[in-house]
Amino acid sequence: MVRLPENALFLAPMVDLSHVALRELVREHGGCDLFYSEMLNSRIIPSENPQHSPYLRWTRSDDLIFQLAGSDADLIERCTTKLDGYAPFGIDINMGCWLKKVTAHGWGVALMQDFRAAAAVTSAARRATSRPLSVKLRIGYSQDRALLFDFADMLQDKGADFIVLHARTAQDGLSRRARWEYIAALKDHLLIPVIGNGDVKEAGDALAMLRQTGCDGVMVGRAALRQPWIFRDIKHLLSGDSPPEPPDLMEVMLRLSHLVELHFPADVAIKRFRVALPWLAATLTFGHFLAKETLRAPTLDAMRSIIRRAFADGIT
Repeated sequence: MVRLPENALFLAPMVDLSHVALRELVREHGGCDLFYSEMLNSRIIPSENPQHSPYLRWTRSDDLIFQLAGSDADLIERCTTKLDGYAPFGIDINMGCWLKKVTAHGWGVALMQDFRAAAAVTSAARRATSRPLSVKLRIGYSQDRALLFDFADMLQDKGADFIVLHARTAQDGLSRRARWEYIAALKDHLLIPVIGNGDVKEAGDALAMLRQTGCDGVMVGRAALRQPWIFRDIKHLLSGDSPPEPPDLMEVMLRLSHLVELHFPADVAIKRFRVALPWLAATLTFGHFLAKETLRAPTLDAMRSIIRRAFADGIT
């Protein structure tokens, strides 16, 4: 059985967001135990070159889990073999994405309706790597605990080393309350570790999830975009300490702008920063203004000027 750190902390896979620049920003503010990549398209990865691909970029891979999306077992095996060669911590199969553009291909949470395909891709990935293999899934298409247990049993039998459960159904999307009771139930049911995901909005929520569900770790997604230092704060709370004061948010924004500039070509860098900035600005009274103004800016330098001016003026 895979050995995860006690109360393991994970950065969630998020399309156009869980890239190398965000991972480095999180590292600089205390970091987490394991980072997930963006969801990687199994149809594209076989031809991707890390020297040119915006998706296959990292500063270190030993704490990185590559997440694959796909339903073709042969492709999953090829992708896993390729990604295994980059010496990551592990590989994950996405069986939780609810977006129609993903499920239309039979990928993501759609695999929870096709036990045979889900079993085949899990077995294929297991054959291709001896590294930890995880599966990120949802409750399913309904609140059917028995079906969830059967599906998770199959994944465990086919070689998954741990499960990440986003405690919402496919229909819930991201809007409804996460049902942590399903995390607790799955943890009690399986032999392999279970990681909880959903509605960790503040550092204290992570402790509450660990205590209420008994899960082996916590995955944080959108909250880590609003507060890249959230893992630092969770660690302080776990050790019984009060978290430090938040860092200067303007400096955090500017730092991310430089990190995307460092790791991506100019056209990709500005797109990535435009996607991330509204999340970082979400807690500001002038956040909407800032996001709107930077969206119009033609360069990262222009974006940085807008950010500095907005904070200096204290626009409300």
